[in-house]
Amino acid sequence: MSKKTIYLTIDDAPGMHFTSKVDYLKQHNIPAIFFCIGNLMAKRKEEVVAAIHKGYVIANHSYSHPHFSKITIEQAKQEISKTDDLINEIYLLAGVERKHYWFRFPYGDKGDKLNGYVLPSPKFYGDWFRKPDLKRKSAIQDHLKQLGYSQPDFSNIQYAFMRDNQLFNDIDWHWTFDIMEWATLENKPTFGVKDLKSVLARMEENTPLDTRGKTGTEKIWLQSNSPEIVLLHDQDETTELFYKIVDKLLELPIEMVSV
Repeated sequence: MSKKTIYLTIDDAPGMHFTSKVDYLKQHNIPAIFFCIGNLMAKRKEEVVAAIHKGYVIANHSYSHPHFSKITIEQAKQEISKTDDLINEIYLLAGVERKHYWFRFPYGDKGDKLNGYVLPSPKFYGDWFRKPDLKRKSAIQDHLKQLGYSQPDFSNIQYAFMRDNQLFNDIDWHWTFDIMEWATLENKPTFGVKDLKSVLARMEENTPLDTRGKTGTEKIWLQSNSPEIVLLHDQDETTELFYKIVDKLLELPIEMVSV
């Protein structure tokens, strides 16, 4: 069986155990992009510098991790710019050229009043699905563009649900598969993902559900030959799960590569 290509992205870094997680990935020769929260980077600059020296890419995940649909456009711009300045400072401290200007919204919320629920067809606006605020979205996307941000060419990713909803047209990154270990922290876990066992089981499901909406009827994840953008998190509360999840990824018929 041929191996799928995987781009591993890790949100919410740098947590308390960031260095240990970086070292575990490095030990297994796994590349990853860390979408970092500014107020956490400000506390752990030297750890982030060390991660850069080990070959890991540091990307922007806002300064305080808000829902962008719940803040003003000016606040959204500040969340992005303040973190951008900090990343520039850290790359300067590392003595490494910053080559990538990549951004992911917290919760996948583009600030368009959809709160991250972005996969239903843009042509359908029922009572349960709010029409996006395109003016807000455009203003935030324009700000990212002005700062030099871009999204890599993901033309090799074949999923219609990503293209039909224009998630490769914007500057920010989304994902094709969310491991959803964060759900184990909820009082009522989303999709019943409540513990390590259910997290690992989800990683072998044929049709894993997506919190952003419906992916349609096409074959996805391990059923598909398409490359994947995988979402994992660096959260203090799920640290023990992190290593088991990485071990599971290593067991699957996938190859984790640099973007």
